[in-house]
Amino acid sequence: MLVTRGRCARSRTWRSSLLLPVLLLSSLLLTQVASAADTYPGFDPQSDEHQTLWLRNGQPLKRLDTTADSMRDGTATDANMSHRADLEIHAALDLPEIRPLLVRYSRKHPDLLMHYVNRSALSLEATYLKAPLKTRADLMISSAMGLQYRLANQGHARALDTPNLLAWPDNSRWRNELYAMSFEPIVMVARRDAMQRLADLDGLRNPRDVLRSHRDLWHLLETRRDVLRGRIITYDPRASGSGFTYAVSDARQSPRYWTLVRAMGQADARLVNTTGAMLEALAEGKVDIAYNLVGPYAVTFARTHPELEVIVPEDYVLIQRRLAFVPRQAPHPEAGEAFLDWWLSSEGQQRVANESELGALHPEVRGEGSAHDLRERLGDALRPIDIGPGLLATLDRLKQASFLSRWTLEFQAPPPVIQEK
Repeated sequence: MLVTRGRCARSRTWRSSLLLPVLLLSSLLLTQVASAADTYPGFDPQSDEHQTLWLRNGQPLKRLDTTADSMRDGTATDANMSHRADLEIHAALDLPEIRPLLVRYSRKHPDLLMHYVNRSALSLEATYLKAPLKTRADLMISSAMGLQYRLANQGHARALDTPNLLAWPDNSRWRNELYAMSFEPIVMVARRDAMQRLADLDGLRNPRDVLRSHRDLWHLLETRRDVLRGRIITYDPRASGSGFTYAVSDARQSPRYWTLVRAMGQADARLVNTTGAMLEALAEGKVDIAYNLVGPYAVTFARTHPELEVIVPEDYVLIQRRLAFVPRQAPHPEAGEAFLDWWLSSEGQQRVANESELGALHPEVRGEGSAHDLRERLGDALRPIDIGPGLLATLDRLKQASFLSRWTLEFQAPPPVIQEK
């Protein structure tokens, strides 16, 4: 559901924003172990929707019954089969992006019964922490790097020792427990017709010159605020783990970030919790520009929506790396480790480059779809989010309360009053 900031609600939201640090501080005193549900006050795990896929020998299983015959011919149901999976992967990674790779791995292991469950990053952690000693996950994958690092740092991840994992670059893993398995730029997306209109207003011959950087977006919001009012969309960092990570990373990269937040608020930007929601709003013509989307999702979506333009910012590009670990209490830890080992092998990484938009990290993989290719094209503009203790700082209750309080105040700041002469 889209959320837009109306002027009539400014006074109410202003007062509620002042309560946010108090509420977060109170929750800190009540519990020592933070989870997604209480770290992000706008998150409701009960409202989370997820995708699921069962595979055997590369074929999806139909949802009919659980008889012995159905297990052989692939017609068993989710509910009664969960305990039967030989490999269960829980992830914050949309199924269309990873499905070709799951199918390929399933074909390599035809007798393996695989179960893949996709949830939001916050629901993934909240669901796991409800019963970490009885988890069904053999592998956990998430785009919320801070949440994954926190779980590993708290001792929930197994130490892994296969050759491919031990040889993985030090800057793409934490110890031998937490591994980066993607290289994904955070992008902007705009409707081509909107860019043409804005180019005409500014007398630009090339519509792409309208929006090439973060600075360009800020300039548009300052000079074309009325044209773009209600036509911008981005993450709500108060309710999205990934959105919060991108917001903190933006603030670290650019001193102009807070002026951009203020400009988006003054243009009544819409706030959502997922990249998918942004892309749907663009496709439906409800908005013109979306900010801070997950690159692979945007590129895949734009292939079937030629009216959309994916924009990789030229001034700096945040790089998200999905992090994976095998839970300490995984039912089939060897299966989870084997899948991750294949994914990070030269063979698996070539498949990642050829069959997805997730970005292959392996140093030997070249060409389109690889981190090497992205570095060749964008060079120093790339800003990978580091895997390390800095991620925990984004989840510190007091620091997060302070950041979100400022974000709310900037987003809800009234526009400047223009004095008439």
